[in-house]
Amino acid sequence: MGQSRQALRGDTVKVLIVDDEPSIVNLIRMNLKLEGYDTVCAYSGREAVESYAAEKPDIVLLDIMLPDMEGYDVLRAIQELDRSAAVIFITANDKRTSKILGLELGADDYITKPFDNKELVLRVKTLWRRIRLTRGAAQEAEASPSAPEPQALTHGILTLDPEAHVALVEGQEISLTFREFDLLCYLVRNRRRVLGREELLENIWGYSYMGNTRAVDILIQRLRQKLGAAGEYIRTVYGVGYRFEGPGK
Repeated sequence: MGQSRQALRGDTVKVLIVDDEPSIVNLIRMNLKLEGYDTVCAYSGREAVESYAAEKPDIVLLDIMLPDMEGYDVLRAIQELDRSAAVIFITANDKRTSKILGLELGADDYITKPFDNKELVLRVKTLWRRIRLTRGAAQEAEASPSAPEPQALTHGILTLDPEAHVALVEGQEISLTFREFDLLCYLVRNRRRVLGREELLENIWGYSYMGNTRAVDILIQRLRQKLGAAGEYIRTVYGVGYRFEGPGK
């Protein structure tokens, strides 16, 4: 996991807001401040990458259209610093292809301008809830070395340690985003049961996703690619959803 994931700040959440329109940045900043979030602001791609490196925010709200570089390139640069970076794209482009590309590159979510302030805050809250659960479990394990070792889940060449947020394929650690890891855990824990896309949206995103079930397909595709040979354990049940069929009990 990246350096920005090594410390748990308690209830203090830092959000990096990236947009070249000051009015939008100020609106988002005000709404997040009212909810108790700390904020850092950037108005260009270069400034966003520098701010991420310096501030190590928990979540990034990233506009796609920036004056110096596209948000997609900013995401790639941030991922070089932290492969598990939590990013929500904000875009004025409502085209399906733009949204799909953002998810394929590793964004956790997206929201379209003009956005509802309550919806934006809800998406930030939902993503942070999952991040906090993962970080908290990992720190508790580190702080209690005398506690019983958590049971790792092993299926064929895949080993999953939910407490430490670690996935191994043939002994090699695979870098996953929080949402990718949550999806893998859910699939494994419900192995051999067919999971519909709506169920996965509800349990992995945690709310009624405003896009469509295509987000599930994209996340599954990303997960399979990262898992390599172990990606074959995730089977498609056409017209229904997905099922994990890794070997083992």
